Amino acid sequence: MRVAAPGALLVLIMAQPNMATGMMPYYRHAWALAPLLITVIFAAYLFALTPTLAVLGTPPARTGWWWRIGLGSAFGIGADVAMALAHSAWPACLARICAGLSVGLVTGSLAGLILERRGERGRTAMATATVFGSALGTFAAAALAQYLPAPGVTVYLVHAVTLGLVALIVLSDRGVRVTAAARGAAPVPGADEPPIAGYLTGIAAWVSAGLVVALLPSYGAELLGTRNLTLLALPVTLYLICAWLAQRALPPRVLPAEPVAAQLIIIAGVAIAAAVSWAPSLPLLLCGGAIAGCGQGIAYRTGLRIVSAAATPDRHARIASRFAAVAYLCAAVGTVALGVVATVWSMGDAVLAAAVVLAAIALATYMIRRRAVLRTVRPTPVTQTSTTA
Repeated sequence: MRVAAPGALLVLIMAQPNMATGMMPYYRHAWALAPLLITVIFAAYLFALTPTLAVLGTPPARTGWWWRIGLGSAFGIGADVAMALAHSAWPACLARICAGLSVGLVTGSLAGLILERRGERGRTAMATATVFGSALGTFAAAALAQYLPAPGVTVYLVHAVTLGLVALIVLSDRGVRVTAAARGAAPVPGADEPPIAGYLTGIAAWVSAGLVVALLPSYGAELLGTRNLTLLALPVTLYLICAWLAQRALPPRVLPAEPVAAQLIIIAGVAIAAAVSWAPSLPLLLCGGAIAGCGQGIAYRTGLRIVSAAATPDRHARIASRFAAVAYLCAAVGTVALGVVATVWSMGDAVLAAAVVLAAIALATYMIRRRAVLRTVRPTPVTQTSTTA
């Protein structure tokens, strides 16, 4: 229980901001939301999350983990209450801000706690819990909202109660497992990669996630002509599940040039999703979401592994917060920019614009890695001393 509880809490914390994703077609119809306003609602979460991670989400030591976990869980419950009471976009933005504060406060602390209790496996467990929680929140919210009464209330009340119980379990057990913590200090693969490549890979992962989570359900509703929430949540859910499965099925460093390869997989999936504009088809949209999700899962894990290579649990918590802050800030800016494109032009144009942006990030990652390799293999000049009398 003590090993599983921090991961379970992270799953629930990450599920909260994604519950609105599965219900967004419902909100779009009920509140008459334009694409730009949809992206503003999603970006409110990211804009609250980023400074929280930067200012409060980096615990200096283990003793700072616990109040962050407690306060962050309280903000998560507050976000549930605010969404349950919301009847327009602006209260929803307030709820999203609470969700951003929640995730920002707990991310670094739970990352350190997971690494402490799981050892080296904890370096990818955070990425796995993040993606799995997002998938669970998206699909469970859509399914409950589709088939249960009071769709805007029931979903959030169930989540609030569950989150509160798991948070109490985590906070009640603050013991240290010395052996697991010691394993966390061992070197791990990834130290030979330039850290900037890790950050760019994480940015690509979350820019694609922002596109899929914020716009894909409405994109599907517009092109496929349906309002079934469960059906419209399928592409996003499949995206997130495939991201989780890819992390579990594919060990690190199996793909050649993994940071670039992961981004190319994302771009391929986004391109397939863009093709739905010309050939409306649910299977095609699901295929695009699944492929992009595989790339996202590998990219996020790879980026976090590169920037946190060989870090101790305390330092891992700080690095994980910094990594998430950079990735989420870029995702927030990218999501709003894509919302502008979708409002001024069309949803299809926004998806194409995302593919172009992701291609530029992949090219930058390739160039940085290539330059690092060239510096590594360049021979060091040797000064010869003349021995001639």
